[in-house]
Amino acid sequence: MHVQVKIKGLTKAMQIRRFAARKLEAALAQFSRSIQEANVQLTDINGPDRGGVDKLCRVILRFTDNSIMVIEELGSEVFHVIDRVVDRLHQTVSRRVFRGTRIDRQGIRQKQPARCSYLNRASDSQRRLS
Repeated sequence: MHVQVKIKGLTKAMQIRRFAARKLEAALAQFSRSIQEANVQLTDINGPDRGGVDKLCRVILRFTDNSIMVIEELGSEVFHVIDRVVDRLHQTVSRRVFRGTRIDRQGIRQKQPARCSYLNRASDSQRRLS
C-alpha cells in the first residue's frame, strides 16, 4: 500500500505529515492486500491566520479492484480531524473487506472474505472439543 500525504496552508507540515502517515498505515495495515494506494489531503480552508472550523482532511483510497472510497472530515484542530477520519476509515474499510460472501443472480460466487475461513476454523475446533 502506497501512502501519499499532501498539505496545503498548515504550519508544522512535516510533523503533521508524519502523524497522518503513521496513523493511516497503522489503521489500514490489516487491509494492505486490498488497498492499492491511499492519498491524504490536509487543507486549512481559511488560511493559517484565521481560526475556526476550517481544517479539512480528505482520504482517498484506491482498492486493488480499482474501486475508490473517499472520506472527509472537518474540524478546528488538525490532529483531532486526522484521528476522526482514520477511525471512520478503519470502520468503513473493515465493513467493506469483511462483508460476507455474496452470490450474484447468475449463481457465481464473488470474493470470499478472510474472516469466513477464520470462523469456520473456530467452529471446527469447538466441535472437536465437544
